[in-house]
Amino acid sequence: MDLTRLLLRAGAARPHVLLLPVPGGTSVRLAVEAELARRGWPLAQSPADADVLVVAGRPGPRLSEIVEAVWHRLPAPRARIELTDPADVGLQLDAAAAVLANTARQRARQHHDVGPVSHHAHEEHGEHGGHEGHGDMGPVAGLPMADLGEDRDGLTLDRVHVPLGPLLPDWPPGLVVRVTLQGDVVQEAEAEVVDGPAAGEVDVWAGRAAARELDALARFLGVAGWDDAADRARRLRDDLLSGAPDERHATQVRTLVRRVRRSRALRWLLRGLAAGDTDVGALLERRLAAVERAVRGPDTPPSPPPDLAGLARALVGADLATLRLIVAALDPDTEIAPARVPHG
Repeated sequence: MDLTRLLLRAGAARPHVLLLPVPGGTSVRLAVEAELARRGWPLAQSPADADVLVVAGRPGPRLSEIVEAVWHRLPAPRARIELTDPADVGLQLDAAAAVLANTARQRARQHHDVGPVSHHAHEEHGEHGGHEGHGDMGPVAGLPMADLGEDRDGLTLDRVHVPLGPLLPDWPPGLVVRVTLQGDVVQEAEAEVVDGPAAGEVDVWAGRAAARELDALARFLGVAGWDDAADRARRLRDDLLSGAPDERHATQVRTLVRRVRRSRALRWLLRGLAAGDTDVGALLERRLAAVERAVRGPDTPPSPPPDLAGLARALVGADLATLRLIVAALDPDTEIAPARVPHG
């Protein structure tokens, strides 16, 4: 009995997928999430937990380099695909699963790098240096640097510069947030979009305010760790994308909103988490109210997303553990965002 072959086939039957959307790849991301839900393939939260890396959209030169760094953090066996057409999603996910299950190819290419990512599935092995930190909460390049400065109590503490993004699960595509910390409190923040979408990209949310609000809610619930509710929000979003909301859909959306509002665990998680001149709980309530407004009818305009300046302001004064929740609660539109905005 070939134990390796059995393990590879078992893993290929239900692989964990690390989905990395890039600016301009929203339609592909939506198609991937819908297909993964249909297949029952779980979304990975980190490279260490992933079997398949899926890049949704065509990354620009800077993001391509970061994708490579993330890819080389995936443990073997592994496969990756880059998708630019929603119609290709099913076929390419099948190809990735075949790569994972192919014992001979996994063994033969154990120390071979087959080159840059493409729309085809690849398997790669080996190590890659020089880009640590691109795909998680570490630095974008090298190690964080520390200097000294006074905190709010007049004490002299190290000031550490930490970047987050641009490729994280449930993270706005292409967004990089650079913060200056004293202790675990943000003193300064700067937001930037890396490799923004190409000119002429279609707005997939035009006339679909309810689906857009549910997509943002799903991101927040995913970051908060409530996977079941996040999956429910995505399924309702996909239902609305396939047609105008009817009373059945509206009832299901309102049921989800009530469930989120009544969650004691979520209220406890968000209690006292400041976000600029408000708090994360209030930001969530704004999102829930926007979902309710949007599902009333197709003519309801979507709530305007914050610009990068508003995002940077909201991060100043927050603690490090809260940053991803704030970003998810605000959910800035990186398809239209300017290049870089500092605050502090």
